[in-house]
Amino acid sequence: MTIYVTRQGTKFNADSATELVEQLQHQESISSNSLQDFMNQMAKRCQTEDGVAIRTLDPEIFIADLIQNDYLSVIDVIDG
Repeated sequence: MTIYVTRQGTKFNADSATELVEQLQHQESISSNSLQDFMNQMAKRCQTEDGVAIRTLDPEIFIADLIQNDYLSVIDVIDG
């Protein structure tokens, strides 16, 4: 399990990128019908608000780009 924190200080525990995207989808104020739709909308918001390109090919790439661009940070990895 990995523990992540957003810029705003919200913490998430997830075992996979898909699980983390699902948690972000429930937390963010973005109306979406699917994980892909959520990732596309969040990437568009990052581009519009900050000029940052976030790729949405799959959850792993999406999360990696969020981390690389300081939207998310890994604060702990717990081996279970």
